Amino acid sequence: MINLETPCVLFPVIYIITETDALQMNLEICGKLFESFRGGTLYAGFSGGADSTAVLLAARLYRERIGFRLTAVHFDHGLRGEESRGEARDAARFAAAHGIEFRLVELHLAPGPNLEARARNARLDVWKRLAGNRHDAAVILGHHADDRAETLLLRLLRGSNASGLVPLRERSRVEGVTFLRPLLRFRRSEIEAFLRDNGISGWAVDSSNADESLTRNALRNRILPALYDLTPGSESGLFRSLDALADDAVFLEAEADRRWNEIAGTVEIPFGFWRRQPPAMRVRLLRRFLAAESGRDFVPNRSFLDRFEAMLSVPSPELRLLPVDAERTLALRNESVSFLRNPPATPAAWRWRELPETVWNGFRLTVETVSAAGPVTLYEALFDADALPDELILDRRRDGDRLVPFGEAKPKPLKKLRCDRKIPAGSPLPVLRTNAGTILWAPGIRHSNHAAATPATARLVRFACAAIPAEVQGAGTGTPSGN
Repeated sequence: MINLETPCVLFPVIYIITETDALQMNLEICGKLFESFRGGTLYAGFSGGADSTAVLLAARLYRERIGFRLTAVHFDHGLRGEESRGEARDAARFAAAHGIEFRLVELHLAPGPNLEARARNARLDVWKRLAGNRHDAAVILGHHADDRAETLLLRLLRGSNASGLVPLRERSRVEGVTFLRPLLRFRRSEIEAFLRDNGISGWAVDSSNADESLTRNALRNRILPALYDLTPGSESGLFRSLDALADDAVFLEAEADRRWNEIAGTVEIPFGFWRRQPPAMRVRLLRRFLAAESGRDFVPNRSFLDRFEAMLSVPSPELRLLPVDAERTLALRNESVSFLRNPPATPAAWRWRELPETVWNGFRLTVETVSAAGPVTLYEALFDADALPDELILDRRRDGDRLVPFGEAKPKPLKKLRCDRKIPAGSPLPVLRTNAGTILWAPGIRHSNHAAATPATARLVRFACAAIPAEVQGAGTGTPSGN
């Protein structure tokens, strides 16, 4: 429970006595961060814990001096029943006692794997709705120096680069949201002493913080204290390393911005550009390329980078796809890299006799009459025109799909055929079906024995499928119904 008996009084410079020495906590740091939001709105993430309480009160101090609207936002993740509901009530009372607007957001997360990541993404979605793509709004968070140390070790275990090791910055922007973290220079113990010296006690302590099955909690409660005890002076050394890493990361990100600005707006980026980049730049430029094209952040992992670099090293005129996630794909072809949005799951009808060319969410499909069978690529297929129905269906691959390969009699799982071609599971390549669901052709994989061309075929047609750059998607001569 937060003690509401004594309203907090803050001053520009506050002295906090710790167990070892006196720390001068200069709140001018906060003022400098808040100054650019004069006349705007600041949303403070407020759990009721010590760090979020301190940062909320610092913002309240500068609210009147600078002139901005301040709202405390409390998240109830729906995981701890009455305990979390009680914390929400306490947080609301504390905000009211200090004249701060309060907003409760209920997330209703389900227990299960990746809980921390799911909670973080859910909160980010809320922040995007409140402060996304606004220059007059920002989110204030209470991250402190100990959070930086914990994050460093977690990211080291995951193989992050310099930017990933120090993601917590005093000011940063993520998916259109500006985040401010005024307390990064201060330890948890210093923040708690600051609150006690200002008459604040009994701040909320999340009981789940004791659950050491969560890696961060184990680091915080057991591993880092043991490391500090084992190596005297290691705390200050760790924080100096964090500052040095942050300086390196700032330089690398600025250099990546400079290089990106040289090609920003380019739809198809030549292989040569990517090959000229040192690895430290390539990963950062790839991240900017995907974010610029899709409007969402993406941090390439080592596996993704290895596949990308392998594709760059072997030029090919054929289309090669590198899935990013369920919605995005990189397309590599003819010495250039472009971006595709993956097609939706909804099937779309194509009356191919009336409309010989169409675009279906990132791919252009064409059909033409040919006089004789000739060599075809994996992205072309020959059929007997008279044996095909007038209407075909463009669709995504689905679980359980089977196809009778050309020249064979028995159906085979499309998944196996895809794996044989080394096509990634997330590839957005379409399939062409009949209305009855029979697969005629899976571009890049195989075409079927259905409506197969034979020496007796009177009218031969050739279908072709090609990826198109994101900038011109949807600009074909027609769009299938249902798209």
